[in-house]
Amino acid sequence: MEKYILEHIKDISSNNPFTIYLFSFINAVLQILFPPYPGDTITILEGYLTSKEHLNLYLLLFSTLSGTYLSSLLLYILSFKYGKSMLSKAFIIKYFNSYKINRIETWFKKYGSFAIIINKFLPGIGSITFIAAGLFKLSPIPAFISIGIATIIHNTFLIVAGRLTGDNIEVIKQTIGEYNKIIIIAVLLIFTMYSYIKFFYKRKHKDIK
Repeated sequence: MEKYILEHIKDISSNNPFTIYLFSFINAVLQILFPPYPGDTITILEGYLTSKEHLNLYLLLFSTLSGTYLSSLLLYILSFKYGKSMLSKAFIIKYFNSYKINRIETWFKKYGSFAIIINKFLPGIGSITFIAAGLFKLSPIPAFISIGIATIIHNTFLIVAGRLTGDNIEVIKQTIGEYNKIIIIAVLLIFTMYSYIKFFYKRKHKDIK
């Protein structure tokens, strides 16, 4: 299926590139709303096509970021509004690992909206993070900003990786695997730095008192 989609995208991009910008938006939305969908693979291929002058890099980036951001906000807003009743919906049960909600709650209690950025890049958590953010009533403005930051980092990396990788499906999958490792290491480093800064800030604040 993935190979068929990739070949179809290459064909369309040569004949009607503007259709791909709409597709990239839909692809980004499906990646968030239907986690089994291979959105990362498609995004990397689209990045590759920008290096061949089939697509405009900035238009592609805009359409992909828009799709990811708006669909992520949709999950946050719906869960913020409807609370735990969201978790009982057949759609949520089918497509999201809602049993991981309790694990994510611990992160939100300790790190607030920063946890959105961290969890976005952890395998198997992804989109459920946005549902959890609304479920636990994370403040909208910090949540919107964190979702935006995570969206920009994630998609920009994939598109740039595509420009460097090419259209080989196996190489693309390998690139995604390497990407996940790099992001996890980066997240752990950021998490460690954040913990140290928070610790020293509390200690300094306590000494002043």
